[in-house]
Amino acid sequence: MPSAAKPILDESWIFLSDISPLLFGGVMLIVILTNHALFAELASYIHTRFIAPLIARQRYGIARPFLYLGFLLMLSSHLVEISIWGYVLSLTGLVPDLHKALFFSASTYTTLGYGNDIMPEAWNAITAVIALSGMFSIAWTTSFLIGMVAIFHDRKTSPRPDSRRKE
Repeated sequence: MPSAAKPILDESWIFLSDISPLLFGGVMLIVILTNHALFAELASYIHTRFIAPLIARQRYGIARPFLYLGFLLMLSSHLVEISIWGYVLSLTGLVPDLHKALFFSASTYTTLGYGNDIMPEAWNAITAVIALSGMFSIAWTTSFLIGMVAIFHDRKTSPRPDSRRKE
């Protein structure tokens, strides 16, 4: 019978330093926001490369699927970020069970807060960092998507000087 894998961080290291949770949380926040920025850049590229030129040629029906692709990318960024948190919490041993770590990270990231805080007491500040990363990322996504939709609809509804617009 194989033995359980030893977590990267054992409990003696977890409780050893008060600065470690802050450092760990800061590094993870940078990782999460960098991931979010990469997804936003990809969605922005799709907007610049496909949506804007199609809108300029009044090809709104063809541009719309690309707009939805941008939405899907931004949604995917949140799922990836929740997974990053869950896997890191599990790999470090802060939450020994991967399923619980993923559920905890999703619940905390979305700030719903279902269940108990299962982090070790000395590390429970990470819960606030997960929530902060989720709040910031969700706000960023919201503003980004509102901007994309506004550009799409502003150009679609603005009057054309040459003739009536046809869909």
